[in-house]
Amino acid sequence: MPYYSWSGVNIFGDVKKGKVFARSDEDLDKMLFARNIALIKHKNLKIPRFWGKIASDDKIHFFRQLGVLLNSGVRLPDALMILCDQAKHVRLKELIFNIELDILQGLSLSEVLAKYPDIFDDLMAQIVKVGQESGGLGASLVQLSDYLEEKQVFYKKIKSASMLPAITLGFFLFITFVIFAFVVPKFAEVFASIGKELPALTRYILGVSNFLRSSMFIVLLLSAILFLLLLRKYTKFPALKKVSDKMGLAIGVYRETFLVNFLRSISMMLKGGVRLVPAIHIASSSIKNDTIKLCVEKLEYDVYAGSSLSQSMIDYGGKLFPQDLVAIVKVGEETGKLGVMLDKAADMYRQKISRSILFFTTIFQPLLMIMLGLLITLLIFAIYIPIFGLASTV
Repeated sequence: MPYYSWSGVNIFGDVKKGKVFARSDEDLDKMLFARNIALIKHKNLKIPRFWGKIASDDKIHFFRQLGVLLNSGVRLPDALMILCDQAKHVRLKELIFNIELDILQGLSLSEVLAKYPDIFDDLMAQIVKVGQESGGLGASLVQLSDYLEEKQVFYKKIKSASMLPAITLGFFLFITFVIFAFVVPKFAEVFASIGKELPALTRYILGVSNFLRSSMFIVLLLSAILFLLLLRKYTKFPALKKVSDKMGLAIGVYRETFLVNFLRSISMMLKGGVRLVPAIHIASSSIKNDTIKLCVEKLEYDVYAGSSLSQSMIDYGGKLFPQDLVAIVKVGEETGKLGVMLDKAADMYRQKISRSILFFTTIFQPLLMIMLGLLITLLIFAIYIPIFGLASTV
């Protein structure tokens, strides 16, 4: 789609400038004329390559602003045109323009979003479809943006909480390397001049220091980095992915994070009018862990066959769906408020994850400091025992 830089004048004589996508020069002239702007000059622009993929923040802003405009009574094509003009991300601007063209050609918004599965997943398209069918598209878009923002804040909280332990661990490893690679060798020269047999602890410390300064350590370090890069690249291989998926399932925080997203997604769709089986199917489509996805697919089939969700969680959940969750789901089924209870369950697991992260960050940093103190104490004994021995013989 051509991308234009244009300048024109409006009916008040004010000069206006901007950048916009248009199908042709004539279409650009018509677009500006519809806004009471007479085109003076224009030129084609190349889309910069550095404009990467559309970020989550851009999607959240797009859905929220579109919902607000629709709730204000603005027609969908006009709302899309306004957002296209406001968008600063070139790729997003192009995407909104293409969505607007498809809408003008008669497609529904959910059908258009389904054409871009790499940008808008099934959940987004389904929530939009529910809003269209119920006549509350604007409210559905605002609800979707709230869900996406809440999900993003949750993941940012996890990442930010893990940053401090990571920085502390890096500092610990750096200090340890500096001590062994630069401080210990200075004492090694002193020990060599003594000419006496050194204690076993001192010999061990010197051996570690020599290893860290050797070419063998560099080779092993580079090999480890290469192995991690290859492992990250080829974890999509069936055998490796199966192992990594099972390892992920064994981590409590990983399981609970899945439950938060899974329960929140189903709850939002149930509140929007989606039936339970399609809601489970749509929620499972975004699961990347094959082990968990297989379990959820079995859950979906069981519910489709007539079983209750709580009973299906018992039959196929195992460690994935704990007893406390099953109890909450059963209460929701009995009271007819399954969506509300799933929301409460998601909040419960979100709080549980927060407590786990807080406990980990609270314990991890002091533990590393204690380990660093013990290491320094060990080095003091290893280095000064031979010196004290030399002093006593003198």
